[in-house]
Amino acid sequence: MSKNERESGEFTLVTTGDSLIYQKLSIFDEPEFLKVCEIIKSADAAFSNFETLIRNDKGFPRYKTDPTAWMTSPCFVLGELKWMGFSLFSLANNHSMDYSEGGLLENLRVFEESGVTHAGTGRNLSEARAPAYLNTPKARVALIACNTRGEDGPAGETWRSVPGRPGLNPLRSTTTLYLEKPDFDRLAEISRKLDLPEPKEGRLSFLGHKFEVGDKADMHTAPYKPDFDGNLRSISEARRNADFVFVSVHNHDKRRPGETYFDDKIEYIAGFVETFSRAAIDAGADAVLGHGTHCLNGIEIYKGHPIFYGLGNFISQSYQSNPKPYDWYEARGLHEKTYPDERPAATTHPILSVAEERRARRSTTSVVAKIVFDNRKPAQIMLYPIELLRQQLQGGRPLLASGSSAEEILNRLSRLSADYGTKIAIEQGIGKVVLS
Repeated sequence: MSKNERESGEFTLVTTGDSLIYQKLSIFDEPEFLKVCEIIKSADAAFSNFETLIRNDKGFPRYKTDPTAWMTSPCFVLGELKWMGFSLFSLANNHSMDYSEGGLLENLRVFEESGVTHAGTGRNLSEARAPAYLNTPKARVALIACNTRGEDGPAGETWRSVPGRPGLNPLRSTTTLYLEKPDFDRLAEISRKLDLPEPKEGRLSFLGHKFEVGDKADMHTAPYKPDFDGNLRSISEARRNADFVFVSVHNHDKRRPGETYFDDKIEYIAGFVETFSRAAIDAGADAVLGHGTHCLNGIEIYKGHPIFYGLGNFISQSYQSNPKPYDWYEARGLHEKTYPDERPAATTHPILSVAEERRARRSTTSVVAKIVFDNRKPAQIMLYPIELLRQQLQGGRPLLASGSSAEEILNRLSRLSADYGTKIAIEQGIGKVVLS
């Protein structure tokens, strides 16, 4: 089959968000779960972000200033995801380096030996940033995967006699804070009193932040240029070597910083992610597949191609089951109360306030997106709402939502997407992006 023949037919991609998998899935037979599996298996290619590590006891837990979670999973979980129908995986996320270089390299070895297509981590920056390819009967697919947080372990490039550093493909950012001139002058005076650097040309560096004079108080984020340019080069390379190019972006950055991670601001992602996503389409990407916020973010149709700014959680299995390092216990004052081989006992779900329940539901509901391409152009985008089973010991798997629950999920996504001018029609519990 020639390239022209391939491009003239239909090609289907199913894309999901974050898969934090620890337990078997193939043992369950609820109709709502099996329907999700059918949607995935119906595609020519299916994508998920693998937000854990298969490390086989390799590596050691890295130090974290925010000791929330160190993820590690049994080796059988990759087989479970393949059983569900997945063929494309991003490995670039905030858990890629949870067990330092040893854990990352073992996870990479497992994926390489499995033969599945994966992108986003490597033994050096060139390897982590390189496109990965999947050959299907209908088309050749390329995947580039990146992560936006600089503290999560960016890979380093080999330079002359100095070896590269294992890690992930970074897409870091810079932040500039703007103040009206009277406020800027007051901050400059404080800086002088503290014997900090003097302002230069309306710019001031103060306690690790960059300030400039502006018309109003504001914050602007921009992609870090070396990461921005490097990822666009990879996309251009993939465009020359594949029929379809998909770019995965794992992002935790909000449009405005807040005090808590799961506050309402997380539904609105940082401006530099929007800038990069549009540039990725300009460079040749057919779709941008965003995840990381653990809740739904809006969908933008840019020059006819979809940008999913956040597809939420797809699988989120029990943190209770996941072994935790000493740092986790110490941060919670449990290090003197718990034996080293003892894990915290499972607890029942607490009674949640209305606001807490809203946030909990936001992290346990999402969509599976199905893009049908015709002649390499998106012809149809279907959105299947899902709910993650909220059960303490065996929960976290996706079930196809229906009725009022499906309507609520899709209406929320429709509201978030409207900010980008995107319209979503809802028919019989399924969303359809209106493509003009």
